Amino acid sequence: MSTALITLKLETEQDVLRLRFTAMAITKALGFSTFAQTRAVTALLEAARNAQQHATVGRVRLSLHEDADKVALRAIVTDQGAGIENLEDIMSGRHASTASDGAGLGLGLGLRGLSRLADRQSIRSSAEGTEIELLFRTPLKSEAMITAVRSATDAISKIRNADPVTELTEQNRVLIEALTERDLLMKEVHHRTGNNLALIGALIRMSRRDAKAPETVSVLSDLEARVQSIIRVHEQLQRSARVDHLQALPFLREVAANAEDAFNSGALKVSVSVNGDDREIPSSMAIDLGLLVGELLTNAYKHAFVGRSEGSISVELTEQDDALRLVVADDGRGLTEGDARPERSGSLGWRMIRSMVGKYAGTTEVDGTDGMRVQFILPMHQV
Repeated sequence: MSTALITLKLETEQDVLRLRFTAMAITKALGFSTFAQTRAVTALLEAARNAQQHATVGRVRLSLHEDADKVALRAIVTDQGAGIENLEDIMSGRHASTASDGAGLGLGLGLRGLSRLADRQSIRSSAEGTEIELLFRTPLKSEAMITAVRSATDAISKIRNADPVTELTEQNRVLIEALTERDLLMKEVHHRTGNNLALIGALIRMSRRDAKAPETVSVLSDLEARVQSIIRVHEQLQRSARVDHLQALPFLREVAANAEDAFNSGALKVSVSVNGDDREIPSSMAIDLGLLVGELLTNAYKHAFVGRSEGSISVELTEQDDALRLVVADDGRGLTEGDARPERSGSLGWRMIRSMVGKYAGTTEVDGTDGMRVQFILPMHQV
């Protein structure tokens, strides 16, 4: 049976002092004699100062274990320092431990001294760090484990209640560490996601270039534009201070620039402008806006400028009460009498547009009298 008691960070002298008070309280609660208490606390401080001084930062985990017929206090002190050179020589007495090699521990007893203080010890060290395990047998029988756990946890609680400021400081530090680890994890996730998206985009681009049938080229071009919209969101998120929001206009300008790069040619030159209110929006909404704008830009390039060599498209994003107003307009041919209404089209693109607008309980207006003008109203309270 094994029960964890507490884990303490070892970074400052104040941390080592906190370990001292905690170890004294636990060993006293477990019935250690005064001499045994001093041995255990001294050994723990030796190992803790080694981690704190030579590896800058470490951790100590205290737990209770059954050892033969006794309850034992186990301490594992770990760090991520450079390791201890000549460990075997040091432990055999062939090499004198010094402060410079990391083996001359805090109170001067050295690594070999720990073996005289603990009932059992083991040390593992490599270039990735050092782990020191110490075991101290209590006078309690193993069947008293539940009582021992209760006594130890009560002692820890009393220390916390006696010094709430120190406990709050420790909790804040643990929270900051957790947030830092989360940020590092998110960066790694974003990095891998970016690589995967780039690979998907490259595969689509290669397939498009190898395709012979015009229909296949068209489908792959549309798909590439949609994937590129998602890639642009991801890139903006990586550059953003917040991982769940980004600035709308810079992102939409990247979507527009990507469309210009993809569709402008010697036969057709279309300029795309993006203007409006540069507000911060959730990343999920940015993906939807990018797909909406990308889809309409693709449609404009394919249908609005037939028989022309140049044209213009404007994208405008503004705030309207509690909603966003998105307008994509071109100076192309617009709709003529007899043309099917695009907003009722059964094409994949317009089905996707209707689905995204419906997601926000929004509205769509299409005007084809002077070029094509499509307006979306997307309530923000739906985000």
